[in-house]
Amino acid sequence: MKVIIHQSICGEVNKAWGLIKTTLLDINIAKNIAFRTDLQDQTSGINWEPAIRGFSEGDFFLIMKTFEDTSPDVRRGRKFSHVLMIPKKEIVGIDNIDQIISLLPQEINKSTDLEPISIEMSLIDAVSIPDAIRGKFHKLIHGYININSYKNTLIWIGQEDFETAVIELWKRLRSIDRQNFQFGITFNNDQKETNYISLIAVPESVQSKFVKSDFFIIRKNDNHEPTELIEQLLIGDASVQQRINNFEKKIESKPLSREDITLIAKGIDTFEQVDNIKDLKKLNTLSHIVAEYASSDKQGTDFKQQLLKKIVQLVESANFSDLNILRNFKTESFKNSKKTLSTALVGWIKKYIFSIENKSVGYTSFFEQVKKSNPNWWDKVITQELESYLRTLQAPKIATIYAWLLESSSILSIIKSFIDKSKNAESCFIEKLPNKLSKELIEKLQEFSINYNWLRLYANLLDKQFELDNALAELFKIDQDENYFEAIEIIIKGKDENLIVDYAVNTGESRMIKIAGKICSNGHKYLNKMDVLNANWQLIWTEAIENGNQVEAGLKEPEKEIHKLFDHLIDGNVVSEKLIDKISYSEFGNLITYSNRANLWKELPVPVKDVFLVKTSTILLEQLSKNSTIEIPNDTVLSDYISRKGIADFLYFNRNNIRSVIPIFEKFPQLSDYYLRDYLNNFSGQINALDATQLGKLIARKRFFNSAYTINSKSSKTNNWRFALAECYALLDFWTKLFSPYSGSFLSSSITQDEWWRNTEELIVELYSNGTSLTTIWKKAGGKEFELLMNASPANVWNDVLYKLRRGQFKDITMNDLLKEIKKQYGDNPKFKIIYDLRKNFIKYNQ
Repeated sequence: MKVIIHQSICGEVNKAWGLIKTTLLDINIAKNIAFRTDLQDQTSGINWEPAIRGFSEGDFFLIMKTFEDTSPDVRRGRKFSHVLMIPKKEIVGIDNIDQIISLLPQEINKSTDLEPISIEMSLIDAVSIPDAIRGKFHKLIHGYININSYKNTLIWIGQEDFETAVIELWKRLRSIDRQNFQFGITFNNDQKETNYISLIAVPESVQSKFVKSDFFIIRKNDNHEPTELIEQLLIGDASVQQRINNFEKKIESKPLSREDITLIAKGIDTFEQVDNIKDLKKLNTLSHIVAEYASSDKQGTDFKQQLLKKIVQLVESANFSDLNILRNFKTESFKNSKKTLSTALVGWIKKYIFSIENKSVGYTSFFEQVKKSNPNWWDKVITQELESYLRTLQAPKIATIYAWLLESSSILSIIKSFIDKSKNAESCFIEKLPNKLSKELIEKLQEFSINYNWLRLYANLLDKQFELDNALAELFKIDQDENYFEAIEIIIKGKDENLIVDYAVNTGESRMIKIAGKICSNGHKYLNKMDVLNANWQLIWTEAIENGNQVEAGLKEPEKEIHKLFDHLIDGNVVSEKLIDKISYSEFGNLITYSNRANLWKELPVPVKDVFLVKTSTILLEQLSKNSTIEIPNDTVLSDYISRKGIADFLYFNRNNIRSVIPIFEKFPQLSDYYLRDYLNNFSGQINALDATQLGKLIARKRFFNSAYTINSKSSKTNNWRFALAECYALLDFWTKLFSPYSGSFLSSSITQDEWWRNTEELIVELYSNGTSLTTIWKKAGGKEFELLMNASPANVWNDVLYKLRRGQFKDITMNDLLKEIKKQYGDNPKFKIIYDLRKNFIKYNQ
């Protein structure tokens, strides 16, 4: 390569710095260049040698030597520069500028003839650094590699070997760096940061000015052992170039630039020892380097597969932080690598994440990967595996999930959307719930269980966190289905039943009321402390009854407590209507003994009121049917009901029990002839002579003509209806009487002695049905207590004594004595009056 070099000499001209001579045809350009060649530093008192300098100016790159001009005809301190001007576009292609620098003079010669120099540039010599400056030069190269950290300025202390440093550094500069490269000498630390590389010599005498600067300093005796690949390459290590060539060959890349070499330096050691590397990060770094310079999956396929195989091998035992660096693996540059790495990743997940046998791996970093906002193929593999694993859950999987959550509760928020939402999964979560959970994890699981409507799991967590009252209170904020009890049962299981009942009483929660009611039905003792006026207790009491309790169960004085409840209702307080309804169907539905009954009727709902009326009227009518002397309460509502409905019901249920019916018609004057007529028409039972006689007297007294005709139709010579007809015979019309063969006197005389004694015994047993009343009447009539059977029922005792009275076996008492004494108590009893009036036909009554 031939190069034309122009020359200029510059120095003092007319007492100023200027152009002395030049080979350039354009003097203006030459003068402008001359102006830049002065060395303006003050050098007084400083020893320095003529210095080579170089920099870019316009279209030229200037290489010069500057001298101290000590001529007597110039101003003191003036400099002289001999300048070589090489076209910039040509010099950047010249590797060895030694040929150019050698053209510079060794001394000042202002009278020299200048001509353009034509020179044939030789090829670069083999790199050879003098041993004397090898260490210093190594440091220079180190500074050059890292020059951006030192304001792009390299300071060479001393002028010795500076020319060699410039020549050798030039050889290593890139073309773009050569264009603006500058070198020279300075005496003051006034260098400013530039955008181009500067190599500056500093005389040793002023080096102290630069010690604390931000420039890269190369001292006289400095040494540096190059460790970076690019350094080794730049200092001329042939083995480095061989390594680079080998790398290029194996990955089938194009030739690498210096910038490329800086990058591959990070992975070339790994490249050369790939089969022995145990560090997944290094292999991943290498894979990125390889992909950078062999981006096609058809380049370097053998080495790429070797590298991929080694990576997969290390995946098996990697922790996730190391493994996850493969997330950004350049799969497009490695054939089938996505499939291969996906398989390896899935295997790793199954081994370390889906199994609690390998707990040392750490779960948190793995699950953080699922949260990526812009997931790539790697993230999707993880997500798909999680979704598949969590889609259907059994107990072993739940144990694994809890292992994750015990490490970090935040994992739950990541996986919750994947979790099987079935009730079976909830059961497994409950089964495997750890005994010890952090407060944070409990709260996370509670939020999760609420979102999934897993109330059983939520209840288990509350049970771990709170005492009974607080646990239930928290549950009921969420669980509001009145028909759902499973979650509640989890919390109350094994708890003191007193506390459970107390909670129901204090809160009135509907399901707790039901549970408390069931507890009270199984253990009546809990009702001992019941306040019947408390609304919640009333509900519990009702539930206990519905679970099989009797109304009075657990109450020491049930009637008193129930009457207190009635009083409470009358006072205007709300009382459970359901409870009142339950009471109405119990034995306490009979309000005969409740003194404030008239006011209670006003407070009762109509349906419940009717039940109470049925119960009360039925009992009253039943009592009246047995003992007609019982006083009828002065109760308009009750009497009205009996007239409207109660008697009709009573008559229906006693349609074949006429003995119970007769006293009712005696007591209720509002009962009409039609009631009795219809009853008699439907009556299909048997009637004894005494009942028939009493019935006939009733009909005659009330003048029930219709009933009398019914009696007439039922009478015959052989049945007992004839005794009733005998009493009401007078009510029949003329023609009916004409055709009736019976009269009252005839019928009365037709009662047999056995019939009288049998009916008398039945009546006395009815009137004196307990031992106390029996003994009392017997003694009043003149009998002795020892005459009565011991340890026998009243019926048996009466059967015995009446048998003996009929046969006159007692000395101090007769049947007439007994009847007279009974008359004192029951003289108004219709049945007894008949018995007593007929006695003259069957016993001696004047005794």
